[in-house]
Amino acid sequence: MRTEDEVLIVGGGIMGLAIALELKLRGTSVTVLSRDFRQAAAHAAAGMLAPQAEALPPGPMRDLSLQSLEAYPEWVRKIEDLSSTDIGYQACGILAPVYDAPSDTPNNSSTPARRWLDQTAIHLAQPGLNPDILGGWWLPEEGQVDNRALTGALRSAAESVGVTIHEGVAVTDVERRHGKVVGMRSPTGTWQAQHYILATGAWSQALLPVPVQPLKGQMISVAAPMVDAAERPLQQVLFGPDGLYLVPRRDGRIIVGATVEAVGFAPHNTPAGLQELLSKAMRLFPAIAQFPIQECWWGFRPTTPDQFPILGASPYNNLSLAIGHHRNGILLAPITAHLIANLVTTHETDPLLPHFSWERFLSPMVPSPATASPAPSSYSSPKSMSQPSTLPSATPTQTDLTVARSSDRPLIIAGQTFHSRLMTGTGKYDNFEVMQQSVAASGCEIVTVAVRRVQTKAPGHEGLAEALDWSRIWMLPNTAGCQTAEEAIRVARLGREMAKLLGQEDNNFVKLEVIPDTQYLLPDPIGTLEAAETLVKEGFAVLPYINADPLLAKRLEDVGCATVMPLGSPIGSGQGIRNTANIQIIIENAKVPVVVDAGIGTPSEAAQAMEMGADALLINTAIAKAHNPVAMAQAMGMATVAGRLAYLAGRIPVQGNASASSPLTGRIGKA
Repeated sequence: MRTEDEVLIVGGGIMGLAIALELKLRGTSVTVLSRDFRQAAAHAAAGMLAPQAEALPPGPMRDLSLQSLEAYPEWVRKIEDLSSTDIGYQACGILAPVYDAPSDTPNNSSTPARRWLDQTAIHLAQPGLNPDILGGWWLPEEGQVDNRALTGALRSAAESVGVTIHEGVAVTDVERRHGKVVGMRSPTGTWQAQHYILATGAWSQALLPVPVQPLKGQMISVAAPMVDAAERPLQQVLFGPDGLYLVPRRDGRIIVGATVEAVGFAPHNTPAGLQELLSKAMRLFPAIAQFPIQECWWGFRPTTPDQFPILGASPYNNLSLAIGHHRNGILLAPITAHLIANLVTTHETDPLLPHFSWERFLSPMVPSPATASPAPSSYSSPKSMSQPSTLPSATPTQTDLTVARSSDRPLIIAGQTFHSRLMTGTGKYDNFEVMQQSVAASGCEIVTVAVRRVQTKAPGHEGLAEALDWSRIWMLPNTAGCQTAEEAIRVARLGREMAKLLGQEDNNFVKLEVIPDTQYLLPDPIGTLEAAETLVKEGFAVLPYINADPLLAKRLEDVGCATVMPLGSPIGSGQGIRNTANIQIIIENAKVPVVVDAGIGTPSEAAQAMEMGADALLINTAIAKAHNPVAMAQAMGMATVAGRLAYLAGRIPVQGNASASSPLTGRIGKA
């Protein structure tokens, strides 16, 4: 699918829509691709406009937030006029009560925009607070907006001025060439434009290697008694000292939020999450215990390590970023739209934008959540394989590989994110020490383990389960040695249990091998397909080892396999890539990652496979049986990165004639 529009925005949430509206009002043609409008983080928010209640420290983030707050009234009027919708904007002020008296003298730091109320004053301002509340801050210039009404009105406003919105379009890949984005690939085709904007929220890392992770938030609404506005039990937005907030709407609802959970994209409300919200809410405002629960929901905040957004330029000169707004997306929508529209239409870079550049995460001085603005006490760093493994004895070369990988999107298999595109094995090494050192030197994050050999304690595999740190390395159990589909299915089930016993509770991966041929070790295509169909239905992420057969690869993808793994040449042969044409066809047609497995003997062959466009490699024998396995492992890791970078860079065309490197004009003539 092609579009001739000037700007293509990926992401139909509040950021994408706000930017689209601003650009269209400036005369720019805009198309928005929305994966699922209902999943946008803005739907799950409370709509607070609270930069000072959030206690943002002095600096660029507070400046950005205050500018956006100042722009809100005019921005709201524009959206309401275009959409004919009341979006519930209220400059009602926010109360931030505290249970413990501040150590300093609060009245000395009071300003017109931030005034301290002592115990008597705060209970007069909002009756019904917990008697233990000793005071709090009154922030009269802050307020709220009905986030759901805002998001719907923003979409209507954008459509009313001519923004084209395509719903249900999931972008799966960013096509890049020569330092530019040349298209956004989706199941419906490739979308093209002159300029691209990424506004994909918590899902951004699936398209670019940016450190944006989901932080889940659960929320509840309760129904307060329907009385006149002046008699409503809760008159003000309350922002509690423990991160809880209560937001009263005009229709009588009170929004209670929100948990902060590092659980990836785990859906649904949980008893623990709802209990946490209700207990904090009843402590802060006891009367809420008697109000009926109206609705429960959840959403995913897009969060960076320093909890500040990523705005502006990207690694590609025609791609702009508007992602990572954490819990301030509603507040920051007006200023984000303004700054990005300026950047796209006039190439104007606001002095604030460099502070929110993606490049700040390339520096070793990036603050962690522990040293950045304080997160709520319930925040915990996600223990996830989506971060690069910290392997022992890192060398400068490995650090260089990490930096090189940062220019590429990560490898995603069955929802798990990996930054290394090299997988290795554990067999054929002389001893465990050499294997451990080789795995570390390769920089790999996925290691395959033969389940049958571990289960039976085959020679060389005793104690293998304890030989590697599985909290840092993702285990890929394989069904090596299975000659039938039935055997492979049984062994795959054992492999899943083995991974769970080693602490990888969510590991459903299996490398599927069905190999009845004992001489050439060629996989059985029929048995592989039969086993894959069964294992996919049982919830496995199946990575099937196959001949380089494009039709079989397509069938396996259609039944739900997480990857396809065509062999370059027979296992352990070191013959290199003997099936180039067929592997190229598989790569061109696959919508799942293609992993070249078996036969690679040298780093140049590893680079060749990656230059063809393979997503990853699995290499074992070439490392384990080298004269120096550790050095070869490091070389294979470097070759994998080099081949991938070469593929992304794009090689020069092959020509029949020579072409001089130096220009033929302007030469010094003969005397």
